[in-house]
Amino acid sequence: MPAQPQRRPQQTARPNAAARQQRHAHAAFTLIELLVVVSIIALLISILLPSLRSAREQAKTVKCLVHARGLGQASLAFAQEHDGRMQLAAGEVGVNAADPDRSRFAYDAEGELLAWPTALAQAAGMSGFEANWRWGVRAASFADADAKRDKISDQFELAGCPADRVQLATPVWPMGTGTGMLQGTGDPDDPVPAGAGVGYWGLLSYGINEDIVGAKTYEDKPPPVFRYSASGTAQIGEQSSGAGDRLVGNMDRIYDPSTVLLFVDAGPNSENEALAGQFTIANQAGLANLVTSARCAGPLLKDFEWQWFKRIPTRRHPKGRVNVLFADYHGEPVQPVEFQMHRVAGDEIAIRHNKVVRVSPYPPFAR
Repeated sequence: MPAQPQRRPQQTARPNAAARQQRHAHAAFTLIELLVVVSIIALLISILLPSLRSAREQAKTVKCLVHARGLGQASLAFAQEHDGRMQLAAGEVGVNAADPDRSRFAYDAEGELLAWPTALAQAAGMSGFEANWRWGVRAASFADADAKRDKISDQFELAGCPADRVQLATPVWPMGTGTGMLQGTGDPDDPVPAGAGVGYWGLLSYGINEDIVGAKTYEDKPPPVFRYSASGTAQIGEQSSGAGDRLVGNMDRIYDPSTVLLFVDAGPNSENEALAGQFTIANQAGLANLVTSARCAGPLLKDFEWQWFKRIPTRRHPKGRVNVLFADYHGEPVQPVEFQMHRVAGDEIAIRHNKVVRVSPYPPFAR
C-alpha cells in the first residue's frame, strides 16, 4: 500500500492584536454603564437612609426607656432600705420639716442632702458616689456647668438618655446655703463655696416628680400639690388651702401608682435653648428637671406641660414621645395626640396624650 501522508498537527490559531483589543473592550465597563450603577446605588441609599435614621432614633428611644426602668429599679432598692421612701428632693425648709434628725434620707459625711441621682447611684450598688461632687459639678448656671463638662462623672449611665442632645441638667436640690444644703466647697480640685443659686449639674436626662419626693417649700404658704376639694371643684396648687401636701418621698401614699409618673424625659431640646433661656437653678420657672402640679390647672402631665412648657423636651424622641417611669416602677413611652397653640410659648403644646398620666399623687374627686 502506498504510504499515507503524515498529518501535521492542527495548530490553534492565535488571536491577532485586533481580536484581543475587541475582547478587552467588551470586558470593561463603559462610562454610561458606570454612571447607571452609581445612580442605582445613590437611589437605594436615598430610599434606605430615612429607614436607617428612623431605626437609629427608635433604638435610642428604646435604650432611654431601659435607662428609665433602671432608675425605677434603683428607686425600689432605695425605698426598701429607707422604710418605703424615695430620696427627698427639697430645700432647707422641707428638709427640716421632713427629716429633722436626718435619719430618713441619704446625706454625705458633712450632712449635705444627696441629690437624687447620687442617692440612686448608691442604691444601684455603684461605688465612688459618696458625695454629690463625685457625680456632678457645682455651678449657678447651665453656661458655668457646661464649661466644666470634663469634671462631670459619666459612670452613672442610667441618668442619661442617648437621644438627649444636651446631656447636662440639674436636679435642683440641694441648692444654696442652709442646713442640709451645700456644705464646704465640694470638689477639692474645683472648689465652689455654697452660695445663693449654686447647686449641682451633671449627666441627667430625666425629671423627678416633686409632688412625690418634695416637701414644703415655704413656712408661710399653703401646700402646693393639686387635688380636688370635697365639693368636687379643682383646687390649684399653691393658690388654695385645699391643695394637698407633697408626699416627702412616701411611696405608699400614692393613689393608683400605675398612673402617676415618678420619672419622665426632661430638660431642654438643645444647648442653644438652654443658653438662650439663661438656665439657672434660681430660675426654676425655666428649664428645671422637676415635675410638679404646682400652679397647674389640673393633675395630669398635659396640665404640667401647659404650665411648665420649657421643662419637657418635645423634640428628643420621634413624634414628641416622652418616656415615663410610673410610680409602680413600670415604664412606657407616652405620645401626644392633640395639640393647641400656646400663646406664651409660641408653639403647639400637647393637650392630650395616648395614655392618662397623672402628676398629682392624689385621687380625683369621685363625682
